[in-house]
Amino acid sequence: MRTIGQHIDSTAQTSHLHMHDVVSILPEIPTGTVTFLFTDIEGSTPRWEQHPEAMRAALARQDALRRSVITAHGGFVFKMVGDAVYAAFAIPADALLAEQWGEVGPLRVRMALHTGVARCRDNDYFGPILNRVARVLSTGYGGQILLSVATVELVRDSLPGGTSMQDLGEHALKDLLRPEHIFQLRCPELPCDFPPLKSLLRHLHNLPVQLTPLVGREQEVETICRLLRRPEVRLLTLSGPGGGGKTRLAIHVAADLTDRFTDGVFLVPLAHISDPERVVPAIARALAIREVGDQPHLELLKSALKDKEMLLLLDNFEQVLAAAVQLAEVLTACPNITMLVTIRVMLHLQAEHEFMVHPLTLPSLERLPNLAHGKEQGGNECYQQLRE
Repeated sequence: MRTIGQHIDSTAQTSHLHMHDVVSILPEIPTGTVTFLFTDIEGSTPRWEQHPEAMRAALARQDALRRSVITAHGGFVFKMVGDAVYAAFAIPADALLAEQWGEVGPLRVRMALHTGVARCRDNDYFGPILNRVARVLSTGYGGQILLSVATVELVRDSLPGGTSMQDLGEHALKDLLRPEHIFQLRCPELPCDFPPLKSLLRHLHNLPVQLTPLVGREQEVETICRLLRRPEVRLLTLSGPGGGGKTRLAIHVAADLTDRFTDGVFLVPLAHISDPERVVPAIARALAIREVGDQPHLELLKSALKDKEMLLLLDNFEQVLAAAVQLAEVLTACPNITMLVTIRVMLHLQAEHEFMVHPLTLPSLERLPNLAHGKEQGGNECYQQLRE
């Protein structure tokens, strides 16, 4: 039987695909219990930075190939954002067939599937299920195909020939209270050996679990994460007025970067501290660094961190500004330490990069939903209209 991977290879050889060349009849959008397939491309950000024109052409071809394969197997592509493609299937086995191709050319695609009930409106989907499949996807690697236990139970008896499931165990996922049991699809055409999943269980951190998703800050999260991934950015301050959401934004960013820092991501809350001399001891406590004799706290901290690759999130620094000079000493002595600081004003240190955090704007009164109608249709739709 001809595999989907062979179909894509032959398609790529016989035509130069672009987005406007893909002409297909889309199926009706699936409703009720739906299997979602999320895909994105590993390492796309540095490729865009280094080769923007080549990446633009490669991504257009990659998008066309993914859309073609998904729709050929009864899938509905409901969103394409950046290098990510989101599709829905009424039949779980169709989703499994559609994702049996891994790497096309030099771009490595990772994929995740999860099945459940989602709300549908205007050819788009909403609901917690989308957050879960996105989080499952974020744990994987290019060329890897991951499935939730809900999807595995539905496709276990209809796997394509030569394929099998590898149990990767339960994993805690960012912003989700309930862990997910994750499986990896194994087949001869795809690589099978990958590092451990990038779930919260794998990474050292002390970040609190967020009980609600972060809404309306997607662009800020992307920009701040991109800044902190740059090696020259080792001190980034999130500045802005009090109550503007700096702490919530910083915690979300830190959770997104747990895979970036080998020795962990650690929150140091400073709201209860007014004495600058207590800042360094607070950092040491957050990192569980024990005192050694009469060694000064600053020297102890520099000694403990000199060989560490770590992100420190220092929250509410405005009332201990005099301790900024100690931060500069730590950064000088510890070349792989990065600091993210929430503050109302700048620190005015030489290594500082600033990102202004503005309060979220309220929705226009003219666009507020009809609450009576929303009560009939369900709270999620009202919430989504407010979010938009």
